[in-house]
Amino acid sequence: MAIDRHDNNSPAADGEPARADAGEHPARDFTRPMTGDRPVPDERRSRGELYSDLRDSSATADQGPRSGPDGPRTTDNGAWEWKGLRLTPEHNYAVDAEILARRNAEGRDLDGNYGQDGITPAMRRIEDRLDHGQLVPDTEKFALKSDERFKEKLAKLILQEPDKPASEHAREIHDGIRYTFLFEKDHYSDGVAHAHGELLSMGFELLVLKNTWDSEEYKGVNTRWLAPAANLPFEVQFHTPDSWTAKQQTHDAYEKINDLRTPAEIRERLRAYQAEISNQLEVPAGSQTISNYRKEGW
Repeated sequence: MAIDRHDNNSPAADGEPARADAGEHPARDFTRPMTGDRPVPDERRSRGELYSDLRDSSATADQGPRSGPDGPRTTDNGAWEWKGLRLTPEHNYAVDAEILARRNAEGRDLDGNYGQDGITPAMRRIEDRLDHGQLVPDTEKFALKSDERFKEKLAKLILQEPDKPASEHAREIHDGIRYTFLFEKDHYSDGVAHAHGELLSMGFELLVLKNTWDSEEYKGVNTRWLAPAANLPFEVQFHTPDSWTAKQQTHDAYEKINDLRTPAEIRERLRAYQAEISNQLEVPAGSQTISNYRKEGW
C-alpha cells in the first residue's frame, strides 16, 4: 500500500533512524495556543537568500497535468475523463463549485491579487512572526491544487465509495489548499511548535497532525486545519530543507505509485526508491515530541 504523503496513516517503520532520547523532551500539546512574547531577530535572512537553492526542487510540484492527447477532457455531455477515471456531468458541475470555494478561501481576487483576507495572507503574516523558518519558495504559485488534480482525487474517492455524496468526498480533499513551512533541523521542533501556536492564535482549528519522521518512505509533519470563515479544511506541512528536497525528488515516483495504471511490480520498485531517498535524511532532534492528533470525526 502506497504512503499518501498528504494523509499518511502508515505505522512506524522498522529500523527507523536513531533519534534523541524521548525522555529528554516531553510531548508537546499542539492543540492549545502558545503564550508569551517571542523576540523578533534584529537581522533575518530573506526568503530568497535562505532558500534560493530550493527553487529548482519546487519545479516538480503539482501544477496540473500537461496538455496532450492523454490529458483530461470534458465530454460533449459535460462528463470529465482522465487516467481511466470519470466524473459524471453532475459530479463535474458540482466539483467546479467546490474548486471555486477554495479559490475564494485562499485569498486572491479574479486578477490574482491578494488583500488582507484569505488563508494565504494569513500564512504570510505567520511567516513574518516566526523566529526561524520560511514558507517554501513560490508559495502562492502552489497554494491551490490544480483543477484537474482536484477532480482526479475526487474521482478516485467516488470510485472507492460510490454511495457517498460527492460533496462529502470533496470535503476530504484537505490539500485543495496547502502550504509548507521550512525549518533548519536545529530549529525544527521549536519552529513547528511556534507555527502551530500562530495558526491557533489566528483562529484556525487543528483537525489532524501526523508526524511521519519515523516513516520509511516519507519524512515530515503533515497537519490539517479548518478555516472557520470558509468552513473548509487546508493542509500545512512542516519540513527541513533536506526533507523538502527529498519530497520533490520523489514526486514523480509518488505520482506513479498512485496511478491506477501502474503495475504492482513497478509500484514496489518506486516505493523502494522513495525509501532509499528518505532513509538518507537526518531526523531533527526533538521531532519525536511532536505528537499525533486527530479530532473526532476527522
